[in-house]
Amino acid sequence: MVDVKIDCAEGKFKFRVCGIVRVNNKYLTVKIQNNDFFCLPGGHVELGEDTDTAVLREMKEELGYEVKIVRLVSIIQNFFKAKDGRQFHELGYYYIVEPVNINEVNLEDYVRMENDKGEMKRLEFRWFTLDELNNTRFLPEILKSKLEGTTLENIITKD
Repeated sequence: MVDVKIDCAEGKFKFRVCGIVRVNNKYLTVKIQNNDFFCLPGGHVELGEDTDTAVLREMKEELGYEVKIVRLVSIIQNFFKAKDGRQFHELGYYYIVEPVNINEVNLEDYVRMENDKGEMKRLEFRWFTLDELNNTRFLPEILKSKLEGTTLENIITKD
């Protein structure tokens, strides 16, 4: 399938879904490849795919185990400058999810390789308490205050 994204001279756009996994008052985060920040596990929505299906698929691909959706907690429209200086527009759907089988979950920090449409990517997973996360480079920054959200919000951030 084809990811919903645009990459042109004027800038970049991506349609993304992420899962918020919380176990023992810690949140699962990931640092992808050479990024200098952590984010939530997830990935691109594919053309013709709804966000519920996308988050379940992406979590299985990245984590190696199945999750179930608890609820959608935020839709974030994030505008920022990419590493190359171009404008970046990201539309993200953020879901609270739970592992289907807690025994499959690695509760330690770990590294995993993912085959992402033929490209091998290094994923560094790390568990953080909310206090630890507040002292970590985690993007989008606004999400730190929404991880334990109970109502759906549409958030627009511009850096």
